[in-house]
Amino acid sequence: MYSVDTFVLSFFIYCVLGWICEVVYCSVPKKRFVNRGFLIGPYLPIYGFGAMIVIVVLYPFREHWYLVFICGVVLTSVLEYFTSFALEKLFHVKLWDYSTYPLNINGRVCALNSTLFGLLCLFIVYVVNDPIYNFLAGLNMTLVNVLSLVIVGLMSADTAVSVSKMSKFQEFVKEINVAKANAEASLKALKSTLSPESFAQAKERFALELEGRKKRYYSYGKRIFESNPSLTLRDGAEQLEKARALVNELKEEYKARKAGHKAAKKAGKERKNNG
Repeated sequence: MYSVDTFVLSFFIYCVLGWICEVVYCSVPKKRFVNRGFLIGPYLPIYGFGAMIVIVVLYPFREHWYLVFICGVVLTSVLEYFTSFALEKLFHVKLWDYSTYPLNINGRVCALNSTLFGLLCLFIVYVVNDPIYNFLAGLNMTLVNVLSLVIVGLMSADTAVSVSKMSKFQEFVKEINVAKANAEASLKALKSTLSPESFAQAKERFALELEGRKKRYYSYGKRIFESNPSLTLRDGAEQLEKARALVNELKEEYKARKAGHKAAKKAGKERKNNG
């Protein structure tokens, strides 16, 4: 029987295992590391909640594997659907979208993922649950209590920071496009009233201001877009696509700058050696 503290530790372990599954599932096709999830840390709470629901509800039916599978598909699909629904209501975003998948429901769940989750439920009930439970039961209770408090504090702080970053990101999605449009309109109005030298200075000033905004925006957008490639906004889909394009543009720009600095450094070394 789980105590509150061992429940928290078990939840955390499944959060980490879920993150590993997602990272492998998404990284292998792309042939690069993809850090999945809304939170910063290497854990996905939806997997922790799903696993604990499966253990509490389905473990008593472990004598009938087909019930574990079928009920697991239903339970995890309901959890995924309402998690997507809640995220959209709270933050006006969809972190995943299965609209292009066959047999999907409002893009929130689909037959393929629900089947995979059903198989994961079998894996949890018949393979990993007992070893995890026995491992936690063998730990010193003081250690269990301390670890559970650390985990609650860590994930709470992570959630607060991630929510703040998502809110700022949404503000930047609107701000960066508005700032760019305003700068272009201001420059157009000033062009006929300023001397070429003054206009060039104004243009440079606007460019520096926009560059500062871009850097701040990029720091928020890069992680969010890479972790959630199917991210969509309930409102402002056009702005989001512009923002996504801008992140990709800045990424290539920064890569080009880095390559240029590296080439210049290499050329400098070669001149020094030849000299």
